[in-house]
Amino acid sequence: MNYEKLLRDKMIESAKVSNAEVAEHLRVAKHDIKVGRDIANIDLDWAFTATYNGILQASLAFMYCKGYRPRGEGKHFVTFEFLKGALPKEWNTRINRIQKLRQKRNKTVYEHRGLITERETKDVIEFAEYFYHEIEVILPKEIVKLLDKD
Repeated sequence: MNYEKLLRDKMIESAKVSNAEVAEHLRVAKHDIKVGRDIANIDLDWAFTATYNGILQASLAFMYCKGYRPRGEGKHFVTFEFLKGALPKEWNTRINRIQKLRQKRNKTVYEHRGLITERETKDVIEFAEYFYHEIEVILPKEIVKLLDKD
């Protein structure tokens, strides 16, 4: 676990988050990824943004499960940097990709609409579904079982 620098720099803090709250973030992640898929033929920018949010929510579920939360500015960036420190190095390529998705999402939300292509939307949805599954697999079974209660 190499997120001590984030702790020292007060970019993350300890947090006591219940299993139910972690499961709720997974529910939101799954929902947002589905919304992204559902609206991909209507609005590419919002499909991308909703899907990105699904990735963020799955990432937060993992972070909360580990007993931490982001604080201060740049919470999305910090969340993904936490993943880089908390997950094995094999995840780094995925996390670097997510940081690029974050930058693209910021541009499309805050600067200029119409940046997202059909191909990018399709790719981010497929990646998000894969990423969600990968996060779900590494979370404790008692959290994942809470999803079955829906």
